[in-house]
Amino acid sequence: MLNWANAQGYLFSSAARTTAWPGTGNIYAGGTATSCYLIVAFASTDCNIQYSGGLFSSKTRVGLPGTTNYSMDTHPMVRVSWYGSVAFCNWLSQWQGLTACYNMSMALWPLTVAPPTSGGYRLPTEAEWERAAAWDGSKHWIYGFMSDTNSGPGSNNRCNDYWYNGSAYAYVNPLGLTAMPYTSPIGWFNGTNVSPNGSVATVDSPSPVGAYDMSGEVYQWCQDLWDGSSGYGAGAVTNPIGASGPYRVGRGGNWSGYFGSCRSADRVTTPPSGTGSAIGFRLSRS
Repeated sequence: MLNWANAQGYLFSSAARTTAWPGTGNIYAGGTATSCYLIVAFASTDCNIQYSGGLFSSKTRVGLPGTTNYSMDTHPMVRVSWYGSVAFCNWLSQWQGLTACYNMSMALWPLTVAPPTSGGYRLPTEAEWERAAAWDGSKHWIYGFMSDTNSGPGSNNRCNDYWYNGSAYAYVNPLGLTAMPYTSPIGWFNGTNVSPNGSVATVDSPSPVGAYDMSGEVYQWCQDLWDGSSGYGAGAVTNPIGASGPYRVGRGGNWSGYFGSCRSADRVTTPPSGTGSAIGFRLSRS
């Protein structure tokens, strides 16, 4: 998508929006100089994409067995801000001829096509995310792979996180990557793959709706604003969009987070321009 956006002239070198992105440094996007934000911390060494010959491509990282080179093209995008996730949504919608859900020419890029209105791609609301991660029609699972437990050595076959094995803290790091981020291929925990890092056989671990990596791997940006509360607020609500405030919400835990942070109900708050090696996104549509 970045190659397409670059060809359209959508990428810039700063929030001032005066210079097209030159092929190095962090990447910004937006419709006006007052609505241009950081979308990818490309200058970070642990960003999983590279740029050469006028094109973006995935990096490779070394892991087990031996010094195997793994392409990051099947791993989640990291070092992407909330704005970067929204830009991807809009650009994919535009590329496919769908109605864009965000106004990238306004400050803070408001959602203009909100659920249940149909349109293009957008980020899931917290309620949508948690429904996909935890509800199977009869109960709410604590973890996003239809389990109420996730601790100790037995957890490293269900999701990609950080756990205590009884004597030391350890990363699951299924591919035995030698440098962070210790992500895994999307859908790795499918009951077929066997980790080269300890010969750990995976258990098929989808969420109730069949989505993988809803716990662990990377935090996933949601649409909602963080209002400072511990949940959705008092009283019954139906798919709230989130209240107000300067922060956005991420859900699902991550490869560098202790196993408890992978609970389906756990929430993390980050400025929308924030990036990290343990946060990414997934898409939704109404």
